[in-house]
Amino acid sequence: MKKYRAIPYGFIILFVLVKALEYIDFIRLDPKETLVNIIGFIFWGLIVSAIINAMLFHKKERVFYWMVASWAVSLLGFIFGKPMEYKIVMITCAFLFFITSVYILWSWYMQRYKKRSSETFLRERKLFLIKLILLSIVFIIMFVVDHLMNIPDNPITFVLLTLFWIVVFYILAPKFFQKYRLLIIVLYASLLIFFWLFILSFDKRTHEQNMDLFLVFLFPVPLFIILWMYDQWKWFQNLKADKAKAELALLRQQVNPHFFFNTLNNLYGLAKRKSDLAPELILKLSEIMRYVIYKGKETEVTIEEEIEYLENYIELQEIRHHQKVDIQFTKNIMQNGIMLPPLLFIILLENAFKHGVDSLMYDAYVHVNLEIVDNKIIFEVSNNYDASALNQTQGIGLENLKKRLNIIYDHSYTLDFNIEEEIFSACLTINI
Repeated sequence: MKKYRAIPYGFIILFVLVKALEYIDFIRLDPKETLVNIIGFIFWGLIVSAIINAMLFHKKERVFYWMVASWAVSLLGFIFGKPMEYKIVMITCAFLFFITSVYILWSWYMQRYKKRSSETFLRERKLFLIKLILLSIVFIIMFVVDHLMNIPDNPITFVLLTLFWIVVFYILAPKFFQKYRLLIIVLYASLLIFFWLFILSFDKRTHEQNMDLFLVFLFPVPLFIILWMYDQWKWFQNLKADKAKAELALLRQQVNPHFFFNTLNNLYGLAKRKSDLAPELILKLSEIMRYVIYKGKETEVTIEEEIEYLENYIELQEIRHHQKVDIQFTKNIMQNGIMLPPLLFIILLENAFKHGVDSLMYDAYVHVNLEIVDNKIIFEVSNNYDASALNQTQGIGLENLKKRLNIIYDHSYTLDFNIEEEIFSACLTINI
């Protein structure tokens, strides 16, 4: 029961408060609207209970007594201000009551869920606190001026009210305000000029005209909401782009060690046999490394550069395997200068040698075809293999290729694999 003790306190306080407001004739309850009165009482009772619960959360702190005192003074000031017709006192106390209630709930939230003291937070945000105090002063001055001057549709009140909401906007969304401050100032300055011209043109106005005038000042709000949503969408898109760039950079870094690991294994085999082909292999490896290091870090390369890189790799494999492997590379490139990400095809070609050629003693082959047809780049690799010697574990290279393709091309590519009678084929199609 201790957990829910704030609920009876809240309803008792609300009951006393309602009776006090009825006594000073500030509110009037229609006895015929029983259901509406009950629903309203339950709703506001729960709100007051929530504030009481937040207040009791601070009962062991010194600020608890300031909360109670501020709440009590604001309520009593408002209630006694009505019969004395002290409108300024009533407005000030109502505002103090609202600010105190918001602070009680906010302080409870900061300590209960953020594990931070609200007093410490406010000391760290002195400038923010000063802005709130100045905003409160503007709010009170606005009602004081309106009450003392007693002028219907007071232009000064409207200016102060507009200034109040602009400052609220600035406090709640400082970055957005800074970005669109010129638009905000020009819009509201124009509306204030329109307001002055309107009240000068119409001495007597109907209720509908007054409502239309009020709604005019709400006109910029949907515009600002749309601008804010656009900024959030743009920020989210930039965040996704930055994330994709970071992932691509990481994946490119993973491609290089994977390739060199396989190539150095080949070189190790030749060096162990003391083959005369080792120096030529090192030269080819040097050319391949130059491409990987300098071109691999670029976003895009020409298709001619990528083809040259693939040809160097194939020549390197021919040196390693002598004439034991049937290697064919056909190209049908009718359009020059096409750009594409570097090191995109090498994984499929590597796998053809690693899982196909290296598993066979005789009659191994690798057939490669690269062509551009109907604004599509088609890269096909087929090879035979020994099923009994095949490693079923998928390497890091193919996983990296799929991730890169998903990031760069999204749904604008297809990557298909086919296995039939110990013949493996892969086909990568990219829309350009």
